[in-house]
Amino acid sequence: MFVIAAVTAAMIAVLSAFNGIESVVTELFGTLDAPLAIVSMEGNALPDSTGEWLEAHFGMDSDSPLLEHIAPVIEDEAVLSWNGNAPQVVKVLAFDSTMLHAADIERALRGGTWSPEWAQGSSCVALGLGVRNVLGIGSLNATEDKASLLFRAPIRGKKMARYKENAFQSERAFACDVFSVNAEIDRKYVLAPLDFARLLFQRNESVNRFEIRPVEGSDGDEIARIISAKITEQNLPWRVRTRDEKNALITQTNRAEKWATFVILSFILVVAAFNVMASLTMLLLEKRQDIEVLNAMGLTGWRLEQVFAWQGVLINAIGGAVGMGIGVGLVWGQRTFGWVKLQGSVIPSYPVELALGDVLGTLAVVVFLGGIGSGWMVRNLVHRFIER
Repeated sequence: MFVIAAVTAAMIAVLSAFNGIESVVTELFGTLDAPLAIVSMEGNALPDSTGEWLEAHFGMDSDSPLLEHIAPVIEDEAVLSWNGNAPQVVKVLAFDSTMLHAADIERALRGGTWSPEWAQGSSCVALGLGVRNVLGIGSLNATEDKASLLFRAPIRGKKMARYKENAFQSERAFACDVFSVNAEIDRKYVLAPLDFARLLFQRNESVNRFEIRPVEGSDGDEIARIISAKITEQNLPWRVRTRDEKNALITQTNRAEKWATFVILSFILVVAAFNVMASLTMLLLEKRQDIEVLNAMGLTGWRLEQVFAWQGVLINAIGGAVGMGIGVGLVWGQRTFGWVKLQGSVIPSYPVELALGDVLGTLAVVVFLGGIGSGWMVRNLVHRFIER
């Protein structure tokens, strides 16, 4: 029973840890995007009229509003240089104020508030922490001496071999703030106003995508299906992309590891179930004479099987229930008090998240494996004793 309880508690704790990791990864990688997005299936550009179409059919002013915020986004690569240092290739993520309601971008900013303009006539950008460190720019918290940056983007249709410097569109901006999401994003991204990106990338009437946030409390997957059906119905070259699709590799890898761990721990549980069956075997051998006497008095084999089979089921059920209580307690304690710390991490303690399906699934595996194994073993032994 104690082995069953220990393995059950371990399974619940480990599965909850994987759930916590998935939640943290989703939260970190979802800081710069909304739950849903509309992207093009042909190339990398959407006309600005796409936002008007979404607003008319699903926006807050439509007959059945499904989308609370619709934000145009331009995301493209540019060459960034500062103060004569070696230029760096960065991704410019540009948006307007609508995006601040569609995604939790301001949470990642050191300043806490997005300020699209720092000085009159000069665009203001926020550098990823890694980008700032590579460029060698100092603190950006002061209100003066902002770093003047030079952004350069290739002009479509102009070959560098022929046009040299004229093959690039150049725009200047001030570094006004720093943001931090995770190491991968921090060393690649720069946040900028949408108007600045339109000048830099010469995208006057198109964007890369529209980030959309469903109305509060709605089912994002269901809304994605409704919008996809409408897009298909009108034969438009767009598609709906969910946040899970954007981070598909990370999500699928984490889930694969989770269920692989579940299978491995289930095998350990099988070993523990064999220990229970061994104990029942010894009990049956000790009660062999009593079984023969009871059989002679008219107690049928099926009734005898029930007596010992139920004992095996109860051992597994009680062990599983105790283990479930311990596992849930450990997860609750870690989530509440943060016993296991993560030094130098973006989160103070190891993330855990309890899922009812994991708890019930683990308990079902415990009872099922123990019950089936015990019943099969008891039936064979009782039949042998009676036949002899």
